[in-house]
Amino acid sequence: MTTKRQRTAAGKNAARRVVPACVQAGLAMLAVAACAHLRAADAVQAAAPRLVEPGDGGRQSFALRLTRQGTPYLFGGFAVCLDRAGAVEVTRVDFENPIGGLSVQEFALRPFYRGFGEDGVGWGEPRSLRRRGVSTALRTVTQVCAPDGSPRVEFSEVVLQTSRPAAVSASSSGFVITYSAGRAEGTVRVPFGITLCAPSDHSLPICGPRSPG
Repeated sequence: MTTKRQRTAAGKNAARRVVPACVQAGLAMLAVAACAHLRAADAVQAAAPRLVEPGDGGRQSFALRLTRQGTPYLFGGFAVCLDRAGAVEVTRVDFENPIGGLSVQEFALRPFYRGFGEDGVGWGEPRSLRRRGVSTALRTVTQVCAPDGSPRVEFSEVVLQTSRPAAVSASSSGFVITYSAGRAEGTVRVPFGITLCAPSDHSLPICGPRSPG
C-alpha cells in the first residue's frame, strides 16, 4: 500500500522525466527551424547574381613615384560584371592591407567599359572625381559578363579616388568591393596594388632611389 508521501514523490519523478523530454523536443524543433532558415539563406545566395572581376586573377601594381601630400589621384579602368542577369548594389570599396593611411576617398561606377583612349580614367590622374566630371551617384551594376571570345563589350568601370594623407609613402596590395543583391551580400577582390610615393620617404622598395643608368 502506497502512502501519500510515496505518491507525491512518484508524481515529482514523473514530472522530472516529462520536463527534459519537452525541452529536448523544443530544442529539436529549433534545430529544424534553424536548418530550414540556413537552407533558405543558401538558396537566396545561390540565386543572386555575383559580382566578378573578369581578369585572369593575376596581380598587377602601379606606383606614382612623385606625389603631393593631400592631392587626389584617380585610378580607373577596372572592369566588373555579373555572372548572370540581375543587379547588385555596391555598398563600399576598401583598400586591402593599406600602408601610410591610404584609403578610398570616393569611388564611381560607369556603365560599359571604356578603354584609356575612349574617355576612360587612367592610373594616377592628379584630379578629383568631381573635377574629372565623373558622377558618384551610380551604385548599381547590371552588366553581365560577356562569354569568352565574344565581341560584346559590356562591363561596369570602377574608378577610385585616393590621396597620400601624410608625409610618408602610402600603398595597398589591392582593393575589395562589397556589394549586396537583395538579401545576399558578397565581396570581390581586385588584385591591383597602388603606391603613392613621398619624395623624402624611401621606406617602400618601389619608392627607393632609382639606380643610375
